[in-house]
Amino acid sequence: MSAPTAGQPGLAAFVAFLRQRLERRDDEDHVWLPMSLGFGLIASLAFLVAVFHVEGTIQDDARMFLSWMGRWDDPELLKGDLVADYWYSVSPWLYRAVFRAGWLVGIKPLVFVKILPALLFPLIAYFSYRLLRAMRADPLAAFVATVFVLNVMVRDDIVVSGTPRAFWPLLLLVGLDGLARVRVLQVALAQLLMAGVYPQVALVMAGVIGLSALTPWQRPWIDLGRRRLALVVLAAVATVAGIAPFLLRESQFGPVFTLAEARTIPTFLYGRGRVLGADGSADFLCQTRLGIFAGGCKGLLDPRLYLLVVANGLGPVVLLMRTFRPGPASGARSPLPLYLLVSSLICAALSAAVLFKLHLPSRYASGLLLLPWLATLPVLSDWIRSRLSPQTLIERYSGRTLAIGAGIAALAGVLAVSIVKTGNALPADRELIAAIRSLPKDAVVGGFAEDLNFSPVLTGRSTLFNRELSIAYEKGYYQQVHRRMEIIRDLVLTTDASVLADRMRELPVDALVVTKDTLAQARIPVTFRGFFGAELAEMEARASQNEPTLVARLAPGCTMGVYRDTVMLDAHCLVREAAAAP
Repeated sequence: MSAPTAGQPGLAAFVAFLRQRLERRDDEDHVWLPMSLGFGLIASLAFLVAVFHVEGTIQDDARMFLSWMGRWDDPELLKGDLVADYWYSVSPWLYRAVFRAGWLVGIKPLVFVKILPALLFPLIAYFSYRLLRAMRADPLAAFVATVFVLNVMVRDDIVVSGTPRAFWPLLLLVGLDGLARVRVLQVALAQLLMAGVYPQVALVMAGVIGLSALTPWQRPWIDLGRRRLALVVLAAVATVAGIAPFLLRESQFGPVFTLAEARTIPTFLYGRGRVLGADGSADFLCQTRLGIFAGGCKGLLDPRLYLLVVANGLGPVVLLMRTFRPGPASGARSPLPLYLLVSSLICAALSAAVLFKLHLPSRYASGLLLLPWLATLPVLSDWIRSRLSPQTLIERYSGRTLAIGAGIAALAGVLAVSIVKTGNALPADRELIAAIRSLPKDAVVGGFAEDLNFSPVLTGRSTLFNRELSIAYEKGYYQQVHRRMEIIRDLVLTTDASVLADRMRELPVDALVVTKDTLAQARIPVTFRGFFGAELAEMEARASQNEPTLVARLAPGCTMGVYRDTVMLDAHCLVREAAAAP
């Protein structure tokens, strides 16, 4: 089809504009950088609309790290509370500082956690574009890759989680950009902040910084220049300074579980904290929490595994090989993606070798989520553009067809960054949450109920345990939490008054929340069963063979409130009534 004629001035101007944009030019940052920032803002606005659309929601995983922050409003809340103390202790110092700063200017943590991802998206777009340009990707390719990076960020449970892991994509991009440009202070600051909020990726980045001194495409092969040495030394100091607070803290909850111990604990095998197979095997490639590809595949026979290997490995290798080409640069080139891949795999392997002592391998492989878009996509873009010239497009298609095609591409880009995942969670029964919040400040609540996942974060009342906060990692915490679960299990399944009294003496509780199904069928809810072994079914069978459980018989006289799926009982009343029962 012919190009637009002089009688179509609008289309002619558009074709001229499009041709300029599609030509491989290096002076187009004034167009594509603002476009990248614009898409980052679109992602932010879309997230804010989605996250504030339903009142009373909170990002799922953020409940852990916000569980103790109610103390800022009222120091009397959650005094001596095991759950709050533990999650305070494992909240990184920079994460605490950021939320504290928000609180000091009047933004409550439950609101700030919803705003945080929206603040990060434009910065991620900016530094993604900068990094790609520093890697010599042309402006259009940098923009396209940035849109894909934003797409990953809005649909994956990383930035949108509002947890410490929300920060690593931005800080990794800042650090890599500074490294590509040999900006000493930028790299050091990125390392300090990364170490203060997500130390596993900071250690990976430390490896990349060390490897960056290797320059095999030129002589000498090792860069010992003053600027490079200053960068490495200052980054090392910043990394140590950021990690030091973690190393120096006195943890009352350690040590961590060993692999041998984990293989004997139900939650590691099929419960809330599942990281091993039911037979105790460890999948370091594909398992969601453990594997370096974090659920992106289903084992060695899954074709997706090999696609992931190619997507993560091809681009970094090609970009490094291009640095050996003599003459003027043509297309993206950089050793940094390969250094990131190597450092990630080495750190993940070390973590796997001493499993749990250095956390999980998947944390060290976090950067693999970005590699296909920062490395392989620019290589693919160069290959496509080398075979498809703007002039060919313009000669082959009419101005109207090109305009429609450009419009579809723009719409696809907007949709890619605006269809966001919020990770929002909402209590099924807000009346129950309100009732718990109305209890005295020193009240203790416990029970196998899904809505207790929102306590203490939405109630400010001490909660013996809930499914979301019962993470098996450090023995001193999980063993206490699990013992609490065993006590509540015994309370709701026993028919013996002496057992009830004995368990209550071991673990004082003021309000017991029990599901109606548990009262009727003497059965622990499905979502909590993974915390127990085969003995649970046996206990339930014995309880169902006898008359109704003691709690079920005493519930009518000790009820504090009846809600949609649960009943809240006065635990002290249960003890009194059990003692008086014949």
